[in-house]
Amino acid sequence: MKKTALIPILALVLAAGACQTLSYDYRLGVKAEMNRNYEEAVRQYQKAALDHPNEPVYRLALLRARAAASLHFLQSARTLVAQNKRKEAEINYEKALFFDPQNYRAAAELKALLAPPRKPVESVERLEGPVRLRGTGQPLDLSFRNEVSLRSIFQTLGRVSGVNFLYDDTFRDTNLAIDLTGKDLQQAVNFLCVASKNFSRVIDERTVIIVPDNVQKRMQYELNAIKTFYLSNIDASDVQMRLTQMVKTMYKVPAIQVDKNLNSITIRDTPQAVALAEKLLRAWDKSKGEVVIDIEIMEVNRMRLQKYGIDLSSGILGVRLNPLGDYAPDEDGFFRIDGLDLGDLGNYQVTMPNAVAQFLGADSDTKIIAQPKIRGLAGEKIEYIVGQKVPIVNSQFAAIAAGGLGTQPIVNYNLQDIGITIKITPKVHLEREITMEIELTVSSIAGEGVAGIPIIANREIKNVIRLKDGETNLLAGLLRDEERKSAGGITGLKDIPVLGSLFSATQRTIEQSDVIMTITPHIIREIEITDDDAQALWVDPDSLSGVTGGGAAGGAAAVRRDTETLGEPAMPEPEDTGASGVYISPASFEVPRNREFRMNIDLSSEEEIGNVSLVLTFDPRVLELKDVLEGGGLRQLGENVPFLESISGGTCTIGFSAPPGGRGFRGRGTLAVLVFSAIGPGQTSLAFTSATAGSPMGRAVVLETGEASVNVR
Repeated sequence: MKKTALIPILALVLAAGACQTLSYDYRLGVKAEMNRNYEEAVRQYQKAALDHPNEPVYRLALLRARAAASLHFLQSARTLVAQNKRKEAEINYEKALFFDPQNYRAAAELKALLAPPRKPVESVERLEGPVRLRGTGQPLDLSFRNEVSLRSIFQTLGRVSGVNFLYDDTFRDTNLAIDLTGKDLQQAVNFLCVASKNFSRVIDERTVIIVPDNVQKRMQYELNAIKTFYLSNIDASDVQMRLTQMVKTMYKVPAIQVDKNLNSITIRDTPQAVALAEKLLRAWDKSKGEVVIDIEIMEVNRMRLQKYGIDLSSGILGVRLNPLGDYAPDEDGFFRIDGLDLGDLGNYQVTMPNAVAQFLGADSDTKIIAQPKIRGLAGEKIEYIVGQKVPIVNSQFAAIAAGGLGTQPIVNYNLQDIGITIKITPKVHLEREITMEIELTVSSIAGEGVAGIPIIANREIKNVIRLKDGETNLLAGLLRDEERKSAGGITGLKDIPVLGSLFSATQRTIEQSDVIMTITPHIIREIEITDDDAQALWVDPDSLSGVTGGGAAGGAAAVRRDTETLGEPAMPEPEDTGASGVYISPASFEVPRNREFRMNIDLSSEEEIGNVSLVLTFDPRVLELKDVLEGGGLRQLGENVPFLESISGGTCTIGFSAPPGGRGFRGRGTLAVLVFSAIGPGQTSLAFTSATAGSPMGRAVVLETGEASVNVR
């Protein structure tokens, strides 16, 4: 009786111990989370965590449920905003922030939802210099309906505004009719310069110089600005060449320096070029999109096994000669056969097999469920592995001694992932859609092969899908249904109808497995494209870009004040022929990988050139510059012409200088031959970041530059 009373008490103790393994509130939370009732899941997980503060499992489950709830309400709010249900969307945004106060995306979208419409802010189109002209501040009331000399117009404008106008020694006076009514001082100066093919340079607040607009004078007078841009999302080295190609002009290449440690770009050029570079970098330096991918994986395995019949496989039927008495075998197992009666059945032993009647059945079900939430950047591969690593034997045979046969076994073990492996590469589109490259591999151990090496069953799917934000895709159909039936028994007897089952045994095995996976992507950070990014960038032609900055007029030529007579003739201005240039040939080239090839740098000039200095850049990940050879075009300068070449990564410096007292280069010829090696696939451009030249007399010669493109396949 006492033993009977102990049984219920023991059952209660075991039940209490089982309840302590997993809290009841935790199990309710898991059930609610599976049903996507995140508010209830958070409530149950919170109760479990408060009741068991020392259990990290409950705290982790609570954090996971709060993150899932925040993401769920954020997606619901976005859907309501698209339906123009602003009040309901505001409530969902607040719930998302309640569950995850660090969800800055929900906070930003809620702020944008509640904020009044913003007025468009006009962006600054021009980088202003440190000094600007200061006039009276009133609109001008000047109109020159009849043609008047340009110098007289500037004199009148100076008297009205209190500004002194200076002129370069090559300034040419011309007649002009123009209406400046309603313009301010700076606008009037710009209009006059454009109409007369001049440009202005501010010396101080009350002084400005007027200079003819040509390449030499711009290089002499034009104000340069230096600005450093710190990049956050793109590599400064990757955009250096692109920025050079976009900002350079026909007569000048900007000076750009890259700091890899700070990931910054410093550019030196005209204010207009620096402002253009700033807009381009602002448009390029965009953060990558970021996603959270909800994955639900369920793997179901079922096996049915049936065994029935008479199993005779545990023994054999045999007859053995074993005489007795005087003919019994000795210690070595030998016996005499002289006089042995082979017909006596007492001298024989018969072995009978064991017969086992089997009526067995087995049915097993296995279910694996995983619900990971994976966060990753757009364009980066995300990997998720559920399973175990199984050692696979990899044996090799090596020689014991040098020159011998490979007879010494060397056993290595390779660990192979067995289970479910998911590889996803997301891409975020501007339409709030996500393209995902999915690789799903389901592997399992199907049995054992030779020497116990496991046989691995593998199912793999590679696919590319495009889903909307929050859209769920169901991936199923990885079904494997296998049925095996084997029968064994006495040959001949097992094939007899009905009675054959008494002499045979049958085994039937049915194995079924299926994998179901759902994928739901959520965008938590998208590419921020503003209204300014959608606008075109208007670039003024080089001949029309006026300079409005100021500062010291260092390096300026001699100028004269407006005290000369109006009829004094001006000095003739040397015209720039624009016929000098340096080019790369061929302009486009395609080459296979690991192949060596050559490209020429050709120099063309209608006037004599005494010295040249070139800086060439390319992508060192695609090309490797092996050598720089002197071209045949320099032979016209004589023997032993000083030739400079320097190679540093993706930059090459090339130059030459004519001998003192000798003539310079004229015409067209090959300056240098570049010997390249294609080391990596891709496309790169060869461009000059600096090109300077001078005549034998020391005068600057402007070089036009060309570029080339190389594609390594």
